[in-house]
Amino acid sequence: MNSNAEQEYLKLKEQNEKHKERSKKNYYKNHEAELQKRAKLRQDEDYKLMMAKYRASEAGKKSARITCWKQGGVISDDYDALYNKWKTTTHCEACDVELIEGNKGENKKTLDHDHKTGAFRNIVCNSCNVKRGNDDRGVVRQTKAQYNENRKWKRLEQNFRLKWDLKHAFNRLKIN
Repeated sequence: MNSNAEQEYLKLKEQNEKHKERSKKNYYKNHEAELQKRAKLRQDEDYKLMMAKYRASEAGKKSARITCWKQGGVISDDYDALYNKWKTTTHCEACDVELIEGNKGENKKTLDHDHKTGAFRNIVCNSCNVKRGNDDRGVVRQTKAQYNENRKWKRLEQNFRLKWDLKHAFNRLKIN
């Protein structure tokens, strides 16, 4: 990156951080009573029990899984169909190894998606997902700190693109 582009990027980054902080303050100011009410509700034992039951239910598991995918950047037209495919897939679509449920092991079930576009590709074992991800990014190995730094810049770039797209969409509406 040349110095002018780097300076512009750092300037935009600083503006974005200030905007996020202002937005956060305004949100808390405008929703203070509601937030306090929810915080008090979360301390209620009946509510805690109800939420624990929900999280253990099939609907709660489905909701948590789809939320995780969305936060991870997966884009889909039909998350319900994607979840059904997730539930019914028993073998890796790349190497045909039997998949296991859970959070550990090379054969754990993983949703593979393109990190640039967010598009779902297929359900594969963790081993195939890591290999494909490294091939996509041209990464051989990176430390946790490097990974976190790369994710931070990617999120900033995504926020900038979203704001740019919204700005131009708004301008097109004003013209029409």
